[in-house]
Amino acid sequence: MRVEVFADRVALAQAAAAFTKDAANRAVGARGVFSLALAGGSTPLETYRLLGHDPAFPWAETQVFWGDERCVAADHPDSNRDAALKALGPPETLPPDNIHPIRGQLSPQEAAQDYEWRLKGFFAEQGRPAFDLVLLGLGLDGHVASLFPGGPGLGETESWVIPVAAPSHVRPQVPRVSLSLWAFNQARRVLLLVSGAAKAPLAARLRGGEAPDLPAARLRPQMEMVLYLDRDAAGD
Repeated sequence: MRVEVFADRVALAQAAAAFTKDAANRAVGARGVFSLALAGGSTPLETYRLLGHDPAFPWAETQVFWGDERCVAADHPDSNRDAALKALGPPETLPPDNIHPIRGQLSPQEAAQDYEWRLKGFFAEQGRPAFDLVLLGLGLDGHVASLFPGGPGLGETESWVIPVAAPSHVRPQVPRVSLSLWAFNQARRVLLLVSGAAKAPLAARLRGGEAPDLPAARLRPQMEMVLYLDRDAAGD
């Protein structure tokens, strides 16, 4: 895991946007397409705003996916899709057909089956969910996307997408749909963004290899795992 620390949340967002743009340009140069899986939560939103206002970003060649979704209507305030697209703009150069949201308005089981079917169609040639880049945030309990400690998605080795029961300890307390840990680990690169002093103890455990059972510590992408922290999350 490569770890970098930035002065504050603004610098973190700027660095994450630059990392994403570099990954996009590399992918487009090599394969003509950039497959990007977005994170939910508040930490990545400023990164999305920066990317959405970057006229040089290769949006026409970018395919946008999500790592997880809450089972709410697409325009609900808790929708990861809605929050990300509002932050992005979305940019005029991003074709609507290049946006692949999880259909959270369906039941968790139906939404998981639908998304897995669509992912398998997109990645048919690779035979695995080979995202060029996955962006993730970190929960206070060490969860990523909607993969919670001890949850079923951590040991899944066949399903790409799984339904997740409503968590009792994390808001909003609604059912969710998430890529499995196995699916995240098929990505070429994962960028984990962590901000705020409340997450400093957890970030320290991750950096020190002291949290092997937490979902965030079990991310093993194919090429590169990167952890970006702001100064508050880095602690001392």
